[in-house]
Amino acid sequence: MRRALSRPMLIGTVALVAVLAAAVALAAVRGQDQALVGPAATTLATPSTVSTKGWKTYTDTAGNLRFRYPPDWRIVAYPGRGRKEEQYLMLVPPGIAVPAMPPAAFQVSWQASRSFWIGENWVGGTTSLGRLPNGRPYLRTANDPTADDRYHFAGWSIDWGRPCLTGAARCVPHSVGFGIHADGRRLWDRYHAVAETIPTTVEQLRPTAPTVGDTSLPACNPEQWRLVWVEEYGVTDGDQGTVLQGGVRYRQGPRCHLRLTLRLAVEDHRGRPLPVKGNPASTTVEGDLPIDGIQRLSGSWVIDGALMWRFMWHEWCTRGLPQASLRVTADGGASLTVPGMDPAPEEPPPRVPGPGPCEDRGRPSTVAGWPL
Repeated sequence: MRRALSRPMLIGTVALVAVLAAAVALAAVRGQDQALVGPAATTLATPSTVSTKGWKTYTDTAGNLRFRYPPDWRIVAYPGRGRKEEQYLMLVPPGIAVPAMPPAAFQVSWQASRSFWIGENWVGGTTSLGRLPNGRPYLRTANDPTADDRYHFAGWSIDWGRPCLTGAARCVPHSVGFGIHADGRRLWDRYHAVAETIPTTVEQLRPTAPTVGDTSLPACNPEQWRLVWVEEYGVTDGDQGTVLQGGVRYRQGPRCHLRLTLRLAVEDHRGRPLPVKGNPASTTVEGDLPIDGIQRLSGSWVIDGALMWRFMWHEWCTRGLPQASLRVTADGGASLTVPGMDPAPEEPPPRVPGPGPCEDRGRPSTVAGWPL
């Protein structure tokens, strides 16, 4: 889903929890022609009306979670890499065969993760931000169930807070993810209402500290941090959309709390704004330094964390747009500029910066902060 510009490979910790990786990969392979996350994203998912009376309870002490599931659904475990906590677990409804290797024709999988709940989870036809009955924020993405009868999926990424606020590495924000997979529209229609009720029942066994960090810490001053671009563009909707992402790097000083509103301006070579809907776009990040600062590992940026920022530009090659520069600015005047993107390159990718190829489909060009 990403293209590196300045090196052949980028090492990253993908914020989308590992349990959803198989679903995302299948969606990318089977649904390249589908519309992915776009400006039509919604703000709340439809509340479930499925009764959970008589459901069983699954408890994961290490993951600090429990949830409920129908009594006739089976929990199936596949071996990991020799450690019990690395098992791949899934729920299978009655009448669905258990395969030698996942996925089943219909399944619900889950995992607790040390990844941030809002991350590179921009695959899907719809996006919903909301809160569970217990107040935990979640991000739900799903492909369009009317677009393709071969494969359907939905992913839930839930904010699980921080286990502590000591400044140690283990105190980074955690998440819980659920992935729902169906081989075809018939199975999706039959089981998905029950399946999507399961994530709404998940609860913590022990309270956690807020994901936003310790607001009692002194506010970070501009000398303690700088903006970083991770030197790549993500892609969505085939190559019709691009995702610009980066983070905040810790520079120096004592522990501090940082809340930033960032703005993305799409400009021509003279710094004039281009006629793109939503331009300039904004997004907000909040966390603690140095613990939430973006880090380099083996020469590459680790893509995850509370202070990661992301913007999405859909239909970036709409007719009439010249080569653009992307300028990100933050409170206090910090800024960075990303190299230009040419909607009509003379040279084929990958020699030209930015994603490609991209077709003018006659749709409006839009830019927005992620999540939409």
